[in-house]
Amino acid sequence: WQVMEHTVLSAAPDQLIRKWTASGTYSTQSCYLATFHGSTTCYSWKLIWKSWAPPRVKFFHWLANQDRCWTAKRLAHGLQHHPRCLLCDQEPETLRHFLLECPFARQAWHEVLAWLRIPAPIPNHEPSLMDWWKHARENTPPRLLELMG
Repeated sequence: WQVMEHTVLSAAPDQLIRKWTASGTYSTQSCYLATFHGSTTCYSWKLIWKSWAPPRVKFFHWLANQDRCWTAKRLAHGLQHHPRCLLCDQEPETLRHFLLECPFARQAWHEVLAWLRIPAPIPNHEPSLMDWWKHARENTPPRLLELMG
């Protein structure tokens, strides 16, 4: 323990100083910055939230983009689960496999794209669902994108 011999207290009242501004005073911008400090950024939020899909589909896609879906890979941390894909029983059930690689998923993508008359290729070797979606969107004629909203 170290004891300070000369402690001087100030008669000035205590002040609240905000670390989010250079001046130390409150601003709405500083409040906004503080609100989102430490949060993660979703670079594809517009592609998800501004799409014409129903809200539950947007929410699922957002969870998938954040790798937050309850696949066997996530359940492996202490919860009972079937380790392989329940649809094909060929590979471990990961989000990537379930949405992009599983033969049943690939067939579903083929059927949906054909039904919507979207000339995009089914997922092939893209690293993620978002990468495939961006690739498919780039290869979709602009007129068709306008019709979809």
